[in-house]
Amino acid sequence: MVKSKTIINATKWSVIGEIVAKLISPITTIILARILAKEVFGIVASITTIVSLADLLTDAGFNAYIVQHEFGSDEEKEATYNVCFWSNLAISILLFFIIFFNNALFSRLVGASGYGLALIIASLVLPLTSISSIEQAIMKRNLDFKKVGLIKIISKIIPLLTTIPLALLGQGYWSIIIGTLCGEVVSVILCLIFGEYKPRFSYKIEYFGKIFSFSGWAFLESILEWLLANVAILVLANIYGNVYLGVFKTGLALITQITTAIYALYSNVFKSSVSREQNDAEAFKRVFFAFQKYTSILSIPIGVGAFLYRGFLTKLLLGDGWEEAILLIGLWALVSLLSIAFGNFYSDSIRAKGKPKFLVLIDSIYLIALIMLLVFAKNLSFDSFCIWFCLIKITQPLLQVLFGVFICKISFAKVLFNCYPQIIAVLVMVGFNFLIKFSEMSTWYSVLGIVLSAILYFICLIILMPKKKETLANIIDLVKKRKVEEGEREVSDE
Repeated sequence: MVKSKTIINATKWSVIGEIVAKLISPITTIILARILAKEVFGIVASITTIVSLADLLTDAGFNAYIVQHEFGSDEEKEATYNVCFWSNLAISILLFFIIFFNNALFSRLVGASGYGLALIIASLVLPLTSISSIEQAIMKRNLDFKKVGLIKIISKIIPLLTTIPLALLGQGYWSIIIGTLCGEVVSVILCLIFGEYKPRFSYKIEYFGKIFSFSGWAFLESILEWLLANVAILVLANIYGNVYLGVFKTGLALITQITTAIYALYSNVFKSSVSREQNDAEAFKRVFFAFQKYTSILSIPIGVGAFLYRGFLTKLLLGDGWEEAILLIGLWALVSLLSIAFGNFYSDSIRAKGKPKFLVLIDSIYLIALIMLLVFAKNLSFDSFCIWFCLIKITQPLLQVLFGVFICKISFAKVLFNCYPQIIAVLVMVGFNFLIKFSEMSTWYSVLGIVLSAILYFICLIILMPKKKETLANIIDLVKKRKVEEGEREVSDE
């Protein structure tokens, strides 16, 4: 029997690895924004769009299958690992050569004509990530989260240590490409050193069909998520040029990295918890409301505060000369964090109920709305495009709520009531800022306004949430119980 202490320790390292790795990326971007020209970020954005799609096609759901599938025997598990490893590696090499021989075409399609060599070099990460991703998936299955966490942290630190010196030496977009490549090389080396799995030259073709049928819907959802994240980048360079593309991609990526780190605070535990309770309606709702209540304590005020102090936030994150990104950063932070507070919980719950088809439908509708915006983008100013882009984002959480209410039987009115203290406290905070208008003053007044707003928010929250300690204790007990059960199941399977 696996001790609960061991399971909780694994979870601790999972959270540490995810959060630290996700925080290093925005720190790198914040530093580089003060060194590199905005056009450089536009060029890199165009190149990495192609590479990220190829990387997604390479995975084809292999990682999800390794982590989630229950194997009948050690022989089946070993054979599956080999099929996943060699399939992943073969697809990545094939895609690399497709990019290699068509680099001029691909670079031209994304508005980066003349940067074919940079695209080729950037694509070298494909076979590297195909190896490291499979090794890490196996580690996750074996609950080796300490190893996964250390690998993620180190492989994110390496680009930070290599990219910045290269940027200071005037290497421009090459600094980012080489830094990323160095990080992936280190990740592969660490995976091969720490990983227990060693690839064997064995391939049973019948397992390939089982793998794809198991994770087909998840793979389709990943394709749609890639399109949602990159469809605008594919065309914006041709409409507004690489400078504005750099502004758009950098502002969007930086806020997304920060909001993703906030999401990582609870997402892994929440997803596992609701999955365990999918057949018990009352327990399912208790988990949902407990996590939603306490996640919204941070996500709602941070989102609203980021919008109110968008000018100060942009200068803090990117430095001077990025005024074009102010509106995008404020609006995207607001809609993304409100989506985390509400829509993401319904989305994860729909997946836990075994209904991924609805998530594919939601993303498809959202994608159609984005494409319609892009069709008319040439008639819009850059600021107008950013406003509409962020407003259309609201489509996704709204649909997640609508479908989630129907599938999970969780009323949105009860969700709002569940976090009414946060909503009231935020409204008080907003009223205070409109009255004093700290955000329109100098930098130090903005800092004072943020501090006073946070203090006021938490004072209101303490007054309105008198039973918070009891509820938090219940959540902790629930998570520990789930982790112990998960550990016992892993042992029985072995």
